[in-house]
Amino acid sequence: MNSTSAAVVKDLDLFKNICQYQKGLPLELKQVIDLAKSIIITPCYIFSSARPTAYLSNIPSCIKYTPYLQLFKYWDELPNYALFLSNHKKEPTLPFHLSIAENNIKHVKMWIKYKPEWLTPAPLKLAAICGHLEIVEILMSASKNVCCPEAMDLAAMNGYLDVVKFMHNKNGPGCTTEAMDGAATFGHLEVVQFLNDNRTEGSTPKALQGAVYMGYGTIVEYLFNHGHQHFRRSICFFCPEYYRIQCHRAAKEKDYVGVLQSLIRRPLRELDDEIILAAIKNDPYRTIMYLHQHKVYTITKILFDDLVETKNKQAIRYALEVLLTENKKPISLLDGSDDVVIDPWSPKGVAHVIYRSPWLEKEWSKSKAMDIAAALGDLDTIKLLHRSGIKCCTVDAMNKAAAIGRIDIAEWLHIHRTEGCSENAITYAIAGKHFDMVKWLHEVRGVNCTMDGLSTAAYMGDLEMVKYLISISRITANYFPRYTNGGNKKDFMPGNVRAIEIFCGRAVDRAASNGHIDIVKMLHDHSATTKAMDDAVSNGHIGMVRYLQTYRKEGCSTDAYSSAIKTNRFDIFKYLVTNDCGRGVADYEKLCIETAGCNNIDMLEFCMKQLHKDDITTSFKQQMMYKAAMYGQLENVKFLHEVKGFKWTYTIQQIAVSRENMDVANYLDSVDGYEENVLNTRMLWSM
Repeated sequence: MNSTSAAVVKDLDLFKNICQYQKGLPLELKQVIDLAKSIIITPCYIFSSARPTAYLSNIPSCIKYTPYLQLFKYWDELPNYALFLSNHKKEPTLPFHLSIAENNIKHVKMWIKYKPEWLTPAPLKLAAICGHLEIVEILMSASKNVCCPEAMDLAAMNGYLDVVKFMHNKNGPGCTTEAMDGAATFGHLEVVQFLNDNRTEGSTPKALQGAVYMGYGTIVEYLFNHGHQHFRRSICFFCPEYYRIQCHRAAKEKDYVGVLQSLIRRPLRELDDEIILAAIKNDPYRTIMYLHQHKVYTITKILFDDLVETKNKQAIRYALEVLLTENKKPISLLDGSDDVVIDPWSPKGVAHVIYRSPWLEKEWSKSKAMDIAAALGDLDTIKLLHRSGIKCCTVDAMNKAAAIGRIDIAEWLHIHRTEGCSENAITYAIAGKHFDMVKWLHEVRGVNCTMDGLSTAAYMGDLEMVKYLISISRITANYFPRYTNGGNKKDFMPGNVRAIEIFCGRAVDRAASNGHIDIVKMLHDHSATTKAMDDAVSNGHIGMVRYLQTYRKEGCSTDAYSSAIKTNRFDIFKYLVTNDCGRGVADYEKLCIETAGCNNIDMLEFCMKQLHKDDITTSFKQQMMYKAAMYGQLENVKFLHEVKGFKWTYTIQQIAVSRENMDVANYLDSVDGYEENVLNTRMLWSM
């Protein structure tokens, strides 16, 4: 090879240019396809308007942290409709949609060149909701097939005025009333103004309703001043979804007091309590002052409890001063001594207000304001409430203080209050891993351990806690009898405080479920059930399974065998079968059908060896084939057909097609062995 030829061959730029004229996709797009393949698509076959056809997980960080997808950051899995996808399994257009979400203009242009058949309304909707103006322009210029009114709606409700203006000027399909409804609901004033001035679609009562309940005072006033007079109250308002999307880009600045001012200037028969409470949470001090000074609304028990939840000291004191004054009590009580005992009292309503709550005033006797303050760790408010004398404390105050490990609050309540606590206190303290609090409750308050407390400590693997608990007196009855046989119970806390989660049931069962062998050994004299081994299997703790089989007598139920199959743990399944851990309860016919849907040919073959010949009926064979086809287990289908001689039916092929398992459907089409279906609908539904 001469020097000229060698130079040509080694010229990387020349090589890349030549490759551009070859068939196939450029390397850059192939990399996007590989990125899309890394995303896990989990089909959802629960057919409901509220459900997606699939969930997406393992989203690459370059996509996950884009502004649009960050709206879904608290979701465990992303519904596929968030990316305007709709298939159950395979999503050929996913790479294109990823490029749009990432705002990669270069790749979008390349996809249009190499995959023009992907130009449908879906990518335009995604570009619009993301606010990617340049991509919107490119897509609309590339094909008329992408145009749809939903795109402008989505851009409007997410506040992308530049996108809205572009689509408006293109004289395309326009928008619908959803555009202004959504823009108003999510606080985008400039978009609302533009649509009102330049479009004719208008809005529905959802626009005003959304702006009111979401707290956008300026938009509420604008809508009222421009002919939108119909405000429709909502018994229970939820942030609306548009085009199934629950997460939209909303304006951060809220003005609920402005909303109240706008509403009060209009002839409303009553003011919605939900708006009042939303205003309290958003701007406590300004709201409570406005309500009182303009005699708009009385301070109700629910309103006051919500006010305490804000932890806004200024607002709480202001409200207490109002309540004391209205009930002819001296404000000086609030600055008194904690040791002064005041007869408990409950506030009464006032007569001269514009609007009244439908809640009865007698509910004041059920106020739990001090319980709320204790749960939030707000000792200053506890003291203020105590000095006011308002009846608003129960045993839950000390219980919830125990839950968050605040011994200082528990001690203060112990000294200055008489309500005390219940057995819940020690259970809550155990759940929060507050060992010092547990000791204080037992040694100072004389509270004994509950069974649920012990099972919770055992489940969490808290060895020190378990040692202490089994050394002190224990209440034998469960405080939560509904959960005697296991299960979790959540007690929700106010504000952003984490809920208390209690792991009920028998301590040995719960420790075994999490693989805590040291704790199971410690609790050797305590009773257990088959749930110990069942849950150990379900969570994949084979060491625990061996220990329970060797040193305890409870064994397992059929659930353990099923769990081993579902979690694809052949090692555990084989151990259960070989050692007869179920003491003869295993139904191998049923287990074989379950195994047919699992991606483990060895487990399937092993399970089938446990069958008697009499069990292998035509119905059984078809159920196994049906299960394997349903879950797309091509290797299992081949094994059952080619090795075991099982035949197939039209029903079996159809379930493969309906689940988009086309490799299975095509395989069945290519082989002999067809027979008539003997399975009835009831059999199929049970699978």
